[in-house]
Amino acid sequence: AQWSPSLSPPHYTLPADTTTPTPPALLSFGSYRLGVHTPDADVDCLVLAPPHVTRDNFFSSWVDILKADGRVSELHPVASAYTPVIKFQMDGVKIDLIFARVGNSQWLRDHSFKKSGRRAGDDVGGDDDRGSVNDVVGDSTATINKGYDGEELQEIMDMELDDTVLVGLDETSVRSVNGVRVAQFLISTAGTSAERLQNFRLTLRAVKEWARVHGLYSNVLGFLGGVNWAILVCWVFKRNLNAPASKLLHLFFRTFANWKWPSPVRLSNQQRPPDGVNHLSTWNPRENFRDAKHLMPIITPCYPSMNSSYNVGEPQLRRIRDEFWYASKLMDKVYSGKEKWNALFGSNGFFDQHQNYLQVKIKGSNEGLFLPWFGFCESRLRILIAGLESPATGVQAYPYAKFFHTREDGDYVASFFIALRFSNDARQVKFEPLVSEYLHTVNSWNDRVSGMDLTMNLVQQNRLPSFVFSASMPNVEANKNDVYNTNDATLNQRDADIMTNKANLGCRARSDVQSSSTDFASPLKKAKLT
Repeated sequence: AQWSPSLSPPHYTLPADTTTPTPPALLSFGSYRLGVHTPDADVDCLVLAPPHVTRDNFFSSWVDILKADGRVSELHPVASAYTPVIKFQMDGVKIDLIFARVGNSQWLRDHSFKKSGRRAGDDVGGDDDRGSVNDVVGDSTATINKGYDGEELQEIMDMELDDTVLVGLDETSVRSVNGVRVAQFLISTAGTSAERLQNFRLTLRAVKEWARVHGLYSNVLGFLGGVNWAILVCWVFKRNLNAPASKLLHLFFRTFANWKWPSPVRLSNQQRPPDGVNHLSTWNPRENFRDAKHLMPIITPCYPSMNSSYNVGEPQLRRIRDEFWYASKLMDKVYSGKEKWNALFGSNGFFDQHQNYLQVKIKGSNEGLFLPWFGFCESRLRILIAGLESPATGVQAYPYAKFFHTREDGDYVASFFIALRFSNDARQVKFEPLVSEYLHTVNSWNDRVSGMDLTMNLVQQNRLPSFVFSASMPNVEANKNDVYNTNDATLNQRDADIMTNKANLGCRARSDVQSSSTDFASPLKKAKLT
């Protein structure tokens, strides 16, 4: 309540019908807005600000306010992201906060009052209105865990962002508000009755849990995130409005096990801008060669339509296709009584399906160093996955979208695994060229300091760390005997030849130099495989 008025420019004239500047609105979206969040999920929120508040204010003075708040921890502003975001925890709840600035204050006041039921002349705000995290994310918590009807259906809608919100917005703000607009569309599609909405939500919860269990849930790693899965479920739901959740789940896997990618998934066909809105770039593979290269287009339903899954690469699509096919066959067995429902959410067997794995270990000597270093390395892992996918050398990559967090000798460690398969013609594979771009990227990070480290090691299946086979991953103190099974490896001659000739892969991202050193982005040390 104190932040926005403090940013009012000199000689700012208030509208005649109010005594206070127009405050920002705070709107939830994502899994929280849809009512399918888990207890440990992030809460996605949009700050919809009046014209006198800028994005620079958001990432400077607002961040300073958060720093000074004792309830806030793990504060991590990412102003350079494609959709700029402030990540933090408040009262133990993880929050991702994004920003958009509307074209005029009157629009924001009118729509805020429609939501609250206040009149345009009512005074809002106050000098000491800090509130709790529940105040920050809105008061729809009571409705999240129930089926909606009557007033509850209206309550979950929050402030309605119609097409007029796009008037005067820059491109970054358009991307930001579309998260809320897509959530609105999904709710309005599914929420025509409490029973239908419950079926939609239950199906989406099941699909998301299946994706997590099978290492397919991560937009940043080139798989699918929450909005992607929600659009796919909604596509099936729209065509089977009265089907129960069990049937919707069966139809979901059958549909997408047979989908002909890159044929796009669309919920609507809106291509022209609404009245009063400038023309904005929309997803169009016929006119945009970049759009034509997308492998798994899942198109957002609100103008301007965008491909929400542009990050998906060939290795990720291959894994998603495989898992869709397996799940579809499994669901046929469930319906015929040959399998039980829990088989869909059991151990997926990824770490039993391949013979060779690349383990990437991101390390920080303390939590303060680990968190930003981990975030940076994670955000660039798609470069590594794409580099390892090398038809010319006969290598296929199978990434697994999960991090395993451990402690080793006091260090904070996150392990990420990519399974590797080789063509029959592969005899000698030099991995250094395949991983060099990723290693150069992380070694060149300007904010890297001593205590931030990254290593890569080839691990045979029978020497994988024991924690990858656990159903859940506690934060445990790891030792060398636990991390690597020291039983003698048994490889056939072909695999032994390939592994022997991969000795150059044992590269590590160095932390034994100062950030000012000219060697910081130099060629990496080579380590022997163990």
